Amino acid sequence: QLSCLMEVRNLKYIKVWQRSRKSSSARHFCEWARETYHLETLISPEIDEVTTDVGILVTATPSCKPLVNHVSPGTHINAFGADAKGKQEISPRILKQGKIIVDDWTQASHSGEINVPLSKRQIFKKHIYGELGEIAAGKKRGRTSEEEITLFDSTGLAIQDVACAFYVYKELKGGAGVKRVTLF
Repeated sequence: QLSCLMEVRNLKYIKVWQRSRKSSSARHFCEWARETYHLETLISPEIDEVTTDVGILVTATPSCKPLVNHVSPGTHINAFGADAKGKQEISPRILKQGKIIVDDWTQASHSGEINVPLSKRQIFKKHIYGELGEIAAGKKRGRTSEEEITLFDSTGLAIQDVACAFYVYKELKGGAGVKRVTLF
């Protein structure tokens, strides 16, 4: 996720939540981020410290209960962790406050970030602003104010991956404007 964000944003620092003090994965990730992108890094065991006062929040945990209870106005959340029925990372209160965009309504309602709060009737279909394709096609607007909280509930759709790859292939066919990007 960080590599992709760095392709489209000029980030200066990142905050990383470390669930367990015994784990070294956050430290290794931050070392990699400093070496690769020259970013300032902060590791904290307090999740509220890393979820507030950030422009972009990426969640990628296997949690089955809400972990993110506070975000600042204007935050965009990329929610990637809830990828199966019963998983949830974001408080329903935040979901109600924000503009929720899903990659696919059917898939997200079954196995995305919104699946648990929908099944518990904490949010309803009316809380879902739209699908990513609607925004990409210009049928719906994305962010409409700097204070708006936006959330992308990504469950992963192979058809979108193929469509993006085909678009890139067509754009680069013939070699004009080729730019090599190392993602991994």
